Amino acid sequence: MPSGIGSDRMAEGAFPFAIRQRVRFAETDLQGVVYYANYLVYAEVGRIAYLRHLGIDYQDLVRRELDFTIGEATVRYHSALRFDDEFDIRVRVGALRRVSWTFEYTVERADGLRCADMSTVQVILSRPAFKAARIPEDLLETLRAAS
Repeated sequence: MPSGIGSDRMAEGAFPFAIRQRVRFAETDLQGVVYYANYLVYAEVGRIAYLRHLGIDYQDLVRRELDFTIGEATVRYHSALRFDDEFDIRVRVGALRRVSWTFEYTVERADGLRCADMSTVQVILSRPAFKAARIPEDLLETLRAAS
């Protein structure tokens, strides 16, 4: 079965990490709901918190002359979040490849209503050329252990 947005896999299985947030007024539009692009900000909040939780230090990657960029981001919307709603950003590791890996996310209102499913593909880059590079073995092992 395929994984990612639009597949049944997004609804299957556990998301081992979650971070609770609250919708800020600045994140809403004139209709009083979270502006659609802000879900990608929520993915970043979840991604950075999950990396920290896994013990992956972004600054350590930079010191090793590595970096990562987002090569792809997708969002599927299910239900609206509104100002002051509490919600959880849930994150898990998806596909692992030679130079990239996928994080899958779900955003759920505090009462359990699923609001969005997202995925991002992180691509490892070597600095200073910023060309795709192999995922370092220690990072790959950490991501494998989390998946």
